[in-house]
Amino acid sequence: MNYEFTDNKLEFSPEVQAVIDEVVPRLCSRDDRENTRTGAPFDGKTPFIDAFEELPDAPYSEAYATGIAYSWLQSEPSVLPGELIVGTVRPNRLNAEHFSYGLIEYEHRICEDEEWIKNAEVIRKRYGPVYGRMHPANNDELDAKGVEILGQEGFDAANEGLWWCGDFQGHTVPSYQKLLTQGLDKTIEEIDKYAANTADEKKLEFYKAEKIIVRGLSGFAENHADKAERLAASETDEYLKSRYQLVAKTCRKIAHEVPETLLEAAQLSWFYALWDWVDCLGRLDRFFLPFYEKDADPVSREDIMVSFLMKTREHGIHNITLGGVVPETGESSVNELTYLILQILRTFHDTHPRATVRIGKETPDALLDLVVKMWSEGMSDPTVVSDTLVIDGLRKYGVSTEDARDYTVLGCQEIEIPGKSNFGCEDGSFNLAKILELAINNGLDRRHNVKYGLETGTLADFKSIDEIWEAFTTQLKFFTKHFTHLCNLGQMIRDKNLAKLVKAPFTDDCTSRGVNLDAGGAIYNYGVVETGGLAVVADSFTALETVVFRDKKVTLEELSRALEANYEGYEHIRQIMLDAPKFGNDHDLADSWAVKVLRFFWTEIGKYRSVRGGVFMGACSLLEGGIGYGNDTWALPDGHKRGQPVGNTMGPRPGADRSGLTAMLKSVSKLPLHLGLGGTSLNVLIPQNMTDTPEKRGVIAALIRTYLENGGQMAQITTASLEDMRDAQVRPELHQDLIVRVGGYSTKFVQMDEEGQNEIMSRYS
Repeated sequence: MNYEFTDNKLEFSPEVQAVIDEVVPRLCSRDDRENTRTGAPFDGKTPFIDAFEELPDAPYSEAYATGIAYSWLQSEPSVLPGELIVGTVRPNRLNAEHFSYGLIEYEHRICEDEEWIKNAEVIRKRYGPVYGRMHPANNDELDAKGVEILGQEGFDAANEGLWWCGDFQGHTVPSYQKLLTQGLDKTIEEIDKYAANTADEKKLEFYKAEKIIVRGLSGFAENHADKAERLAASETDEYLKSRYQLVAKTCRKIAHEVPETLLEAAQLSWFYALWDWVDCLGRLDRFFLPFYEKDADPVSREDIMVSFLMKTREHGIHNITLGGVVPETGESSVNELTYLILQILRTFHDTHPRATVRIGKETPDALLDLVVKMWSEGMSDPTVVSDTLVIDGLRKYGVSTEDARDYTVLGCQEIEIPGKSNFGCEDGSFNLAKILELAINNGLDRRHNVKYGLETGTLADFKSIDEIWEAFTTQLKFFTKHFTHLCNLGQMIRDKNLAKLVKAPFTDDCTSRGVNLDAGGAIYNYGVVETGGLAVVADSFTALETVVFRDKKVTLEELSRALEANYEGYEHIRQIMLDAPKFGNDHDLADSWAVKVLRFFWTEIGKYRSVRGGVFMGACSLLEGGIGYGNDTWALPDGHKRGQPVGNTMGPRPGADRSGLTAMLKSVSKLPLHLGLGGTSLNVLIPQNMTDTPEKRGVIAALIRTYLENGGQMAQITTASLEDMRDAQVRPELHQDLIVRVGGYSTKFVQMDEEGQNEIMSRYS
């Protein structure tokens, strides 16, 4: 079937629609799905405590892996009437592993559950004796180093307004293609092969942990087969009985054998996605394609894909990547499945699963036409990303051509090589605007009244723009050195905690090396630094150069007093600074400052290596982080007052781009985004009245294609109108489907708090 249509939407079969109608009323909020809080209430079970109690002398890796397996195998299999794809997340319990850190406590999630209240005292008594073994590493070493560098007050202040170091770290995409072509039993054989050729005790411990995970996943499939068989035996409705029998057959097959049909591939992928914390799938239209083309299933391929994607919608898959090119040839890999997946997501019209479409010279116009049509209907997905920039940029970082062509987008905007890398993991976040604050205040953080920066002089003492630049870069070099070191300590904590153990069996070359991902087991191991405050700094230097040094409208002494007062009582000076040219308007001077600032920082971080092996590279997707950094950044020369957001993407400050969409895209495309291959989001506002006819949508498609082929890296779209958002604040019940783009993700506007809503609205000039 041709799924390229845009005039009408896909209609699901009655059988699948009936299941969806049962699921939709119980869908959790965007935040709960985003954080995988979609499981059943606490069931009284303590699988991780059980594992560490049962294995008192075992190494951490074995007990930890056993706890992960127990946590799934002790959960009641979920097989609902009429489902084609089965399985759900674990119940909320005291402990669960997470790819961002390792074993985490979740008492705050279960503190009100009846089962927890009834058993809490007994569980805590059991938890105490094994606590130390369950948590081999924490942030103590990182915090101690930070205090050593900046002092306690300085480190506390820096953690609020300057950076976070080694905090989240997580998203990577394992190889679903390897999972589907090799299967579970052959994966165990592969692990055994490497284990037989080493006497290294640490490697043998790692191999044992890997096997526990893979065998557990196999047992998880068997449990669902058993449940489906029991349901089939007691079912009198012939249709439901046949569905249960099909589920049982599918789960029994994939527990040990390589999948052969699309249904089998989808079910095995979903089971593994559950174990991988419902993270990111990678290039779904590529690794499902061979099974889709076989067309050997007893139900339609369309129904299977709708069922699979409904699971990802219900439980919050972070990202799916579509389109792009064939790694071996560089030819377009867009296929029928690419369009079908988009049509399904278009009909869902939801915030999950998030999707990204790769756009390059080979991309058919029909695909971009469908993407723009989805935006015109009020969706903020899919994100679009440039094959032209990303593939070439990855090659310059040392990634092979074939692997670079196979890149995927994950999380909010990170870039990875599926099954081969560990660098889309947000090692830390850095606020350039705070560096400028320190530079012009002799190292003083005015927000916290703590001096932890270098003594580089005060604003009133500088004689030229070059001296201010020197102060800024001196501070930046100093903090970058310590920042990357702290980020590396964070990576070492994750390694000790085996945070990504579930991903390891299907990430090359973890098994052949006998090394986990955070110890450098993957083939590619670049570090990634999220970057904030670029536009504030660029606009500040532009204002200083034009208003102060060139036009002499304001003296440094006057500006210094105004900044110290956070512009209170100096609004006339603030307005003069605000009138200076701003990045995002295709203004040569303002844009050149943005290029200069970003190139310097991303070149500077590239001088340091991640402990995983690769150099650090740039990224930008601060989500709500631009609001937090704005609250902790004092007044600056661009007219920024403390408390105003500093922006959360590679774009201009909210509301600063007043020369139109084309000018904004031209400004951003000048940036050295090839150095930011951790992924750089860009919020793009396209009023719905610019997409309400085929001709207008064609113009938008051409504009986006041009941007992505000429220096742009990503674009994330909002078409919601300012009028609708204002009305939604007053009458939220009338705007339940109003979707906006926060940064790396979309959300329903009415589910945001007022501060977040106001930040979105401030982007409209």
